[in-house]
Amino acid sequence: MLNKLQKEALREHMNIYIGQAASLLSDMLQKKIILTTPELFILSRSEEDRAVYEEMKPSFFNSHVVVSTLRFGTGFSGNAQLIFPRDKSQWLVKLILGEADSSEMVLTENGDEELTDTDFDAIREIGNVILNSIVGAMGNLLEVKLDYSLPEVQAFYYPEQEEALFKGTDSHVLVISNTFSMEEFETDGAILIVLGLESVMELIEKINEILLDLEEN
Repeated sequence: MLNKLQKEALREHMNIYIGQAASLLSDMLQKKIILTTPELFILSRSEEDRAVYEEMKPSFFNSHVVVSTLRFGTGFSGNAQLIFPRDKSQWLVKLILGEADSSEMVLTENGDEELTDTDFDAIREIGNVILNSIVGAMGNLLEVKLDYSLPEVQAFYYPEQEEALFKGTDSHVLVISNTFSMEEFETDGAILIVLGLESVMELIEKINEILLDLEEN
């Protein structure tokens, strides 16, 4: 749905705010946090876009995940989700809380421990920082003030929930692949922003305005 120039313009804009989120997390946790965004794309409900999604979606979408969800609105509205593999999220929390060393990591497919309330609280705080930055980036791009909720955190087997992304007559999904690095630890992640058609068209129109300004200058 985005051409190459539109995609690069949006990724450059989002990377600024993802970098700010990494800096804020580094200050909060007193650990060097690095967030990167290797890929992004917008999906509609079309069969063509569904095929693109199947080809480009992160491999951990086929497993158990932890999802932090933040809802925003009202005019430009939708929800934003930060997704980590469940097994990696457990180690991420342990490293944040100083309960493990990255050199000690032994990962199993689905994680070998139940997530505790402390785990959920830590993941919620990470999600709050990253998703606030992402939603803030959207609001600043569109020059609108967005109100949003506190993140809700859930753990589930992702394939059982995946089809919900493609429900609704006009829903579109901005998929932002990312990596989260801390000390010697690294995990893939993803940010999904679910938008209605009107909101997507507003976003693309703004991107086109930015590209036009760049051409004129």
